[in-house]
Amino acid sequence: MPIITVKEPFKFAEGGNTVIEYGKGVHEVSERCAEVAIEQLKVATEGGKLPEQNATNDGGDDNDDTKATKPAGKNG
Repeated sequence: MPIITVKEPFKFAEGGNTVIEYGKGVHEVSERCAEVAIEQLKVATEGGKLPEQNATNDGGDDNDDTKATKPAGKNG
């Protein structure tokens, strides 16, 4: 699914059934929604980073259950 950066809010009905309002910011949308927003309405540009793509990631999972420990060999 394409990622778009919305410059002005717009509404889009996927398949003509359910209307979804997209606000300013980065969104992952269907091919058709991207085409309409970029080419027809001209309210969005292609690309951008979703919020979860901006987070720094050390390669582990999101549940960081590591704990700080005292160096081995010294008590107290």
